[in-house]
Amino acid sequence: MRVVIDEDTPASLTPQFRAGGHTVNHVEDLGLKGKHNGVLLAAISGSADILVTGDTNLGHQQNLKKFGLAIILVRPPRLVIEQIIPLIPEVVAAFATAKRHAVVTIGQPKVPRSRPKSDT
Repeated sequence: MRVVIDEDTPASLTPQFRAGGHTVNHVEDLGLKGKHNGVLLAAISGSADILVTGDTNLGHQQNLKKFGLAIILVRPPRLVIEQIIPLIPEVVAAFATAKRHAVVTIGQPKVPRSRPKSDT
């Protein structure tokens, strides 16, 4: 598999996604850091199979049918190194079954803080 890691995941974690001999590059290495989602997807479509991202809006903002990619959405409670690392083995395992034009979510969505009921 040819995998691209989006900029919301630290580049220092890229080697950990290479388990199983996958070709993995970070957007920084490809000169694509800071590109908007549509530009990024167009740039890597055809040269990558999977985009790993923490961007929860990507699947809603883009028509994924236009791009020959599978999207793996990483959802730790917070998008920080300490909470991403435990999810990496599950992300790498998902490479084998991720479908083009679809989003696979690994982890849990943020749980909204409950607000106290108002007396009004």
